[in-house]
Amino acid sequence: MKFVDLSHPVSNAMSTYPSDPDISIIREKDIDTDNSLLHSFKMGTHTGTHLDVPAHVIPGGKTIDNFKLSSFTGSAVKVDKDSYYSLDQVVDEIDGVVYDSGWYRHFNDPEVFYGPDRLMIPEKLIEKAVEMKIKFFGCDLPSVDVSGSQEKTLHHALLGSDIIIYESLNNLHQLPLLTPFEFYGFPLLFDGLDGSPVRADGILD
Repeated sequence: MKFVDLSHPVSNAMSTYPSDPDISIIREKDIDTDNSLLHSFKMGTHTGTHLDVPAHVIPGGKTIDNFKLSSFTGSAVKVDKDSYYSLDQVVDEIDGVVYDSGWYRHFNDPEVFYGPDRLMIPEKLIEKAVEMKIKFFGCDLPSVDVSGSQEKTLHHALLGSDIIIYESLNNLHQLPLLTPFEFYGFPLLFDGLDGSPVRADGILD
């Protein structure tokens, strides 16, 4: 059994989406003076490796607490721009699809990672994901939609079908193509919120 960490580390140095709040981690207590170490943190609900639920773009849409725990885990396969056509050849029943564009390698260069020239997810792949009625769709890009999109067409396609979206996944090169693995991406149990940072993992047999 092999565990693959699919999350980016969280720190004050981590970049955030241009229109989102900056992250702030502050030491509030110190062992030497307070006999315990304690930090506070402030960040947006879509900071770093995170998930989106329907309320993110759909008025009155489901929030995190409206989903069962089982919604955030299941059998998944990884595809890329050349292999997603072969999803029909996966004989195992799957709950999710993860798209590897290779863009996660630019995460520490925000001008590139969030820039206008970032790669796009094929719309036909999103159409296929909706057709398959999967539980979740993940990618290594900061958004499933193109940079600056106001319509958020792909968000609406997925979230409108109650398909949870995971964005800014990491280390996807460690997962084999079109081979089922167990995905885990649990959020904090926020009441009434539209998204959450997650610690995403893939487990290979």
